[in-house]
Amino acid sequence: METISRASFDNLPTELILLIAKYAAEPTFAQPEQYVTKNPYSTARALCLVCRAVRRVALPEMLHTVLLGFHNVRSFAHALRMQAEYAQTNSVLCLAYTRYIRNIWIGHPKSVPESDLHLLAPVLLSVPSLAIDFSSMDLLTRCVEHAWTHMDKNIDHQRSSPPWRTKTLTLSGMVIAPWRITGRPSGSAFLASVVHIIVLPHTQIDSNLHVIRRVTGVIGSQDYALPRWMRHAPWASFNRLESISLAFPRIEPRLNVYAFIKGMNLQTELLTFPTSLVKGRRVPLEIKESAETGDGHISLNDVRLVVSDSRVHFSVFHQEWKKVWACGL
Repeated sequence: METISRASFDNLPTELILLIAKYAAEPTFAQPEQYVTKNPYSTARALCLVCRAVRRVALPEMLHTVLLGFHNVRSFAHALRMQAEYAQTNSVLCLAYTRYIRNIWIGHPKSVPESDLHLLAPVLLSVPSLAIDFSSMDLLTRCVEHAWTHMDKNIDHQRSSPPWRTKTLTLSGMVIAPWRITGRPSGSAFLASVVHIIVLPHTQIDSNLHVIRRVTGVIGSQDYALPRWMRHAPWASFNRLESISLAFPRIEPRLNVYAFIKGMNLQTELLTFPTSLVKGRRVPLEIKESAETGDGHISLNDVRLVVSDSRVHFSVFHQEWKKVWACGL
């Protein structure tokens, strides 16, 4: 039997090897497997252990989009603490995370001690795009307050640039508490700097209800109900907000409800409209396939609708909105 020779890097230039490693280190966010089954960072993590040169090209790819959940917020804080120590000793392992991180997702973290805020706040607030579950809003409030109170005392807060770079804020989950962040000057200043908001529906409350209404004909085939919390959101605090996007599972004609209950792969829809349609008036309850925007609804004609190319897993009990976001919603 003829043996198949294995590929070798021995004769390849170092630059090409590092280019291959950089490509291989890109997280597999669009993978068919669920993240709990296969970690999308698994290849990047393995490459970081090969050698220092490979680590230098793999780690920035891994850091571009960071997903933080229940167990790994503290691990992330520990990694930041190690980097601070590397910086003090001029270690070759030192890497400035804030130079490479562009997107951070914060799910349901364990309680974060006050001693970790000086590590987390500068990184979380340095990213242009921040996604946060409402259950983690307290962590965001504390990070914003920490950054605000540690600004130079001689700086005029009203005229100077704020200590954060967040322009796109993605909100997900169930609203379990009022918007306490607005109760502090720091929180109000943070919300005032946000330019774009993306709303991901809560699985049981918003997303499933949307599917049921579509299937039963309560709403039309091109109608969408806005999440209820949006009616009471402090829109007046978002002084620079330009647009709002809402995500929905794409309900195809004659959807098999039993297949959806069990679980099926669906495309997603992203509806974007200007903030002017919800500010300075009664917040609309629906987006409707009508000619004009009227009292209580937004016309679909005033909305930009984008349908995803890929599909993700949806069911009654579990919907992969984190994957939708990580893939570049």
